Amino acid sequence: MGELIFCSFKSAARPYYLESAKQNIYSIEELCYFLQDNIYLLDENIMTAEFCDWVEVELGAAELSEKLRSLIARQGSFPEFCMHIITDSGYFSKNEMQFLGMKLQKMDHQSNYENRKIKADLYMEKEKYLEAIAEYRNLLLSATDSPSDIRVSGDIWHNMGTAYAKMFCFERAVSCYEKAYELSHRLDSIKAAAQAVCFLDDGERVQRFLQQNHIGPQQFAAMKKNLSELEQMTEVSAEFEPVTKLERLMYVSQVQARSEMGRQVEQWKDEYIGYLG
Repeated sequence: MGELIFCSFKSAARPYYLESAKQNIYSIEELCYFLQDNIYLLDENIMTAEFCDWVEVELGAAELSEKLRSLIARQGSFPEFCMHIITDSGYFSKNEMQFLGMKLQKMDHQSNYENRKIKADLYMEKEKYLEAIAEYRNLLLSATDSPSDIRVSGDIWHNMGTAYAKMFCFERAVSCYEKAYELSHRLDSIKAAAQAVCFLDDGERVQRFLQQNHIGPQQFAAMKKNLSELEQMTEVSAEFEPVTKLERLMYVSQVQARSEMGRQVEQWKDEYIGYLG
C-alpha cells in the first residue's frame, strides 16, 4: 500500500504557479514533495509577496507567511526561505530535513553557474528538453575562455545535441555535437553526430559532414546498417510495444483498434507536450 501523508494546512482553491518548473501546486505538502527531488528547479523568484499572500490566504498558514515575509524584508537567503517551509510543513522526518538542509547549504556555497548547470541537467532528466536547451544557452553566454569552462561548454553543447535529437531535430543536433567535439574532443560527441546525420534528408549537409570528418562511403553505409539493426531491436522494446499491440489488434477488431489508437495518440501528445515544458 502507498504511504498516506497527513496535510497540516488546507489545500488551495487557487493554485500557485511555479514558473521555473512550469507546474501548479495546491498545498504545502505538494510543494514539499516537489522540493524533495527538484529543489534545483526553484530559485529566488519564489521569494515574493505574492507567494507569501498565497500561503496566508489560500493555505491558511498565517504564521508561516509572516516568517517568510520577515525573511524577505531582512534580505534573507533562498536556503533559509526553503528551510522555513520545510520545517513548518510537518511533511519531512528529521533525517529528511537534515538531508535537505545539507543540499541547500551546498547550493548556497556553489556558484550560480554550477547551480544553473545542475538545473539544466535536471530539466534533461525530466525530459523538459526545451527548458533544458534554454538554460544551456544561457549558461554558454556566461562562459569564459578558461580551460575548465571550455570543457564544461563542450559538455553543454553535447547535452544540447542530445536534447535536439530527442525531439527529432537532427540538423540542430548534428551542429551541437560538432561544436561539442570542437571544444572538448570527446569521441562520443562525434559518434553521436555521425548517428544523427544518418537521419538527415539533406544530402549536401550529409556529404559535407562526411568530408569534414573523413568518413568514407563504406563507413557511412556501415553506420546506417548499425542504425537499421538498432531500429529492429527497438521494435521489440517497451517503447515500441504499443505499436505492435495495435498491429495485432487490427486483425482482431478494427473498431477496437481505432479506439485504442486514439487513446495511444492522446498519450503520445501528452508526452510530447511534456517534452516542450
